Order: sequence, then C-alpha cells, then structure tokens
Amino acid sequence: MPEFQLYQKRNFNAYINDCIQFFKLFGKNYFKNYITINGALLLVLSALYYFTFRDLFGNMMHPETANDWLLSDNNIFLVTILFLLFFLVSIASSILSIGQPIVYVKLFEKTGRNDFTASEILQEILKIAGKIIVFGLISFFILFPVIMVYMLLSMGLSLILVGIPLLIIGFPALMVLSIQALIVYIYEDAGYFEALGKAWKILFSNFWHIVGSSIIIYIFVSIVQSAIFMVPYFMMMASFISSGSNLDAFEFPPSMVFLYVLGMVVTYLMLNIFYIQQTLVYYSAIEDIEHLQAISEIDNIGGNEA
Repeated sequence: MPEFQLYQKRNFNAYINDCIQFFKLFGKNYFKNYITINGALLLVLSALYYFTFRDLFGNMMHPETANDWLLSDNNIFLVTILFLLFFLVSIASSILSIGQPIVYVKLFEKTGRNDFTASEILQEILKIAGKIIVFGLISFFILFPVIMVYMLLSMGLSLILVGIPLLIIGFPALMVLSIQALIVYIYEDAGYFEALGKAWKILFSNFWHIVGSSIIIYIFVSIVQSAIFMVPYFMMMASFISSGSNLDAFEFPPSMVFLYVLGMVVTYLMLNIFYIQQTLVYYSAIEDIEHLQAISEIDNIGGNEA
C-alpha cells in the first residue's frame, strides 16, 4: 500500500513535490489506465486532425492545386458529419481526461490502493460524466464570459503595462477557480454557485502558494508541449529554405502533421499532471478547514493508549 497523504497542509514547495511524489507512486498504473480508457478516442481525434490539417496546410502552400473538399458545396453533408464527429469525440475525450484524475484520487482515498483497473476507473467516470457536462454547459454561459471579459480587459491594460501582472496572475487564478469549482461540484455534490463560492474560498485560503505552484506546473506542461510543436516548425523552415524559399517547390510532408498530432496527444497526457496538482490543492484546503488528518492522528493516539 503506497504511503501518500492527501489530507495535509501544503505550501508552494509541497504542492509541487507532492504532485511529483504522486506520479512516482501511481504514474505507471495511472497512465496505463489513461491510455487504455482514452487511447482509442485520442487515436480517432488524431486521425481527424491529421486528415483535416494535412489538406488545410497543403492548400495554404499550394493554393493553385488546392484540394477544396472542405469548402465544396458538394461535400457539405460529409463535412458536417466530419465536424460533428470531431465535436463529439472531443467532448468524450475531454470528459475522460478531466474525469480520470478526479476519480483516481477519490478511489485512492477510499481504498488506499494503486492497482486500479481500467474498468474500475471507467465505471466511476461514467457516474460523474453527466455532472461534468452540466458543469461545462453552465460555465459556458456564466464563468466563461467572465473569464473572456477579464482577459480582454487585461490585454487592453497591457498597453499601459498594468494588465501584464493581471494576465500573469489572474488567468492562472481563474483556471484554478474553475477547476476547484468542478472538483467541489463533483466531490461534495454541491450546487453550481455553492461550488463556485467554496472554490473562491479555497483559492484565497493560500492564494500565492496555490497560484504560484499552479503556474510552475502549467509552465512545465507548456514547455514539454512546445518542445514537440517546435520540431515540425523547424522542419517546415528547413524544407522552405532548402526549396530556395520557393513556395511552389515547398513540400509539406505528413511527418509534420504527425508531429503536430503527437503534440496534441502529449498535451492531453501532460495536463493530467496539472489536474492531479489541483486535486491536491482541494485536499489541502479541506485539511486546513476541517483538520481531518490531525483528528485522525489524535484518534490513533487514543486507540494506542487504550
């Protein structure tokens, strides 16, 4: 049985170190199940990306010989089906991606195990899938517009430098707020506005440590993602230069699109690190409020004395 404490007070270092420790203990089982559960959908999503972007990029490079099947009126039904499939697969994959970290940590809390099967995890994800969808729909009309207004105002204020710290600090804080609200909404079966209210308290219970550690984790994820996305960019530049900067001679090999698709898959995988860190933020806040670990230790001492 792995030794990992969910309920404990954490500072900036602990949020990061405990996240790393979590994946040291659970990473193999966690990602094996993630690929088993979400792998097929990611492959379908990758195929849709590949065949769509292959033609779009090809059309940009060689407009005179462009394959305009995406814009052709003759293929409107096929294109509609394609984008509908793309939308449904994206939604399903997002539900699985968001649901697994939430479910996995809760299963560990209940059982103390690190040998969960894909069927166990999938069964629990399906139980909360409806709540994830409802939360997303409500947020689209309530939370998302607030975030967009904040972002636009911050970008506008960036012209006089005031908005720069608002973007650097405010955007990650809003991300944390939304994820914490989802966790509360699912874990505590709270109403939407009740979940937002508690998420607000969690965020400001240890604001700088929570936001700071979240920024570091997100930067790490972004660096890995960017490292993969930069490879096809350099390949494209090398190909363009080798063609004598001649667009007519420029070739856009499938390997470039493949690497972009690979970057998308890696992004899905890496975001699990960010989501797990957010569950630790939740459990740390609960410990700070309810002192569950301290009470458990006192009970254990009393039991030993008896």
